[in-house]
Amino acid sequence: MHNNDITIVGAGSAGLTLALLLAPTGLKITVLEQGDAPTQQQVTHQRVSALNLASKRVLEHVGAWPAIAATAAAYHQMQVWDADSFGRIEFNAGQERLSQLGWICDNEQIRVALHKQLQQHGNVELMFNCTINSIVQSERDVLININQQQLLLSRLLVGADGVNSLVRREMQLPLAHWDYEHQAIVATIRTQLPHQATARQVFLPTGPLALLPLPDPQQCSIVWSCNPERAAELLAMDEMAFNQALTAASNSVLGVLARQTQPQAFALKMRYASTWIRGRAVLVADAAHSIHPLAGQGMNLGLMDVASLAELISEAVADNQDFSETRLLRRYERWRKAEAQTLIAAMEAFKRGFSNKQPLLKLVRAVGMNGVDQLPWLKSKIIAAALGNSGDLPKLAQPLLKTQHSA
Repeated sequence: MHNNDITIVGAGSAGLTLALLLAPTGLKITVLEQGDAPTQQQVTHQRVSALNLASKRVLEHVGAWPAIAATAAAYHQMQVWDADSFGRIEFNAGQERLSQLGWICDNEQIRVALHKQLQQHGNVELMFNCTINSIVQSERDVLININQQQLLLSRLLVGADGVNSLVRREMQLPLAHWDYEHQAIVATIRTQLPHQATARQVFLPTGPLALLPLPDPQQCSIVWSCNPERAAELLAMDEMAFNQALTAASNSVLGVLARQTQPQAFALKMRYASTWIRGRAVLVADAAHSIHPLAGQGMNLGLMDVASLAELISEAVADNQDFSETRLLRRYERWRKAEAQTLIAAMEAFKRGFSNKQPLLKLVRAVGMNGVDQLPWLKSKIIAAALGNSGDLPKLAQPLLKTQHSA
């Protein structure tokens, strides 16, 4: 039987970041992953995430940021408009006295950078291509049966294993969910005009289309959320027809667009675990919640989860307290549930507001967007929240100065 302090199930960005944050505590940590170890390969940017300043601070702290930034694209502006009205809003890093608003990062390259940093920590064991046969919990420990009946005994189990979490299922943690009735089509495209380090999003009657800048000045990653009927039409199109549809949807803002990779579609569902802990098991990131990608906040939300949990565990270890006690885990749950609930509600309101085709509501929507665009103080509050410069953040994610944007 193998004994350790903490077992983390899932070696995605959340699980690997948590292991890195906890490594300095000296706790014995094991990370279990059913898939392969991340490998350095050609960067395709097929699946990307928009990381904000709060996430950057956390990734800088664990030493992974330089490698992530090497294949990422910083963006300095954001443009959002409604295809069905005159509504438009823009955000500019210079106006906020910032160098950039965020970074578009290749998901696999984030894992590669985190995995490389973990090689330096002898108290962290990584087990890939791992099968979990069962999870049994007692009052003091969690017993995990893996691979060929190998037993792993842990004081704390963390489920960082994504939207279809095995830990959540084995612990019988209740899940609320609803179908957004949208699919996200992702692909890498080439643009006729340079993207000028600007992230763009247009709200179409069938759903939002995001054009996310990549390191090549004439290359973007798209996330096109649309209803299933429209998604099926787009996926059935040949390359020329798809390019024409994409160019039209973007209002030719970057000229003629041409896909460079085969589009892939993913069903969009909201998932929210009503309880995140059971005994000595706790959920983080997508295992606890998943949201609509229209604001690009999914990975940021997950990284704040693990930074918060790591902060509480590290403080407990420093004070010679039990890091797996229910009271500590409940503190984490209350803290992060509030943030997740706020974002889930905001995304649902956004989606419903922009999918409504009533003429009066479209007018109100347009006036509202333009009104916000004319109010610098309100725009600053909105962008501060999106960038991770406000809210109840873990210490590592907080700006050095509370008024960093005016420093």
